[in-house]
Amino acid sequence: MKEIGLDIFRFSISWPRVLPTGKISGGVNWKGVDFYNSLINQLLSNGIEPFVTLFHWDVPQALEDEYGGFLSSEIV
Repeated sequence: MKEIGLDIFRFSISWPRVLPTGKISGGVNWKGVDFYNSLINQLLSNGIEPFVTLFHWDVPQALEDEYGGFLSSEIV
C-alpha cells in the first residue's frame, strides 16, 4: 500500500471477533483486539491513516439468539 502511494486504509472491525458474546460482560477476545492493534500500528508506522468502522452486519451469535439480531430495537 505504501509503495503505491496509499495514505488512508478503511477497514471494518468484526464485532464478534473482539466481543464473541456481543457484550463486555461476556468477555473480550484479546487475540482479536491484538490483531486490530497490530494492524493499526503497522498502518501508522508506514504513514497510512487507519479509517475504522464497525462491520454492523456481523452480529455476535449470542445477540442474534437473544434479541433476534437487528430485528429488535433492544439490540441497540
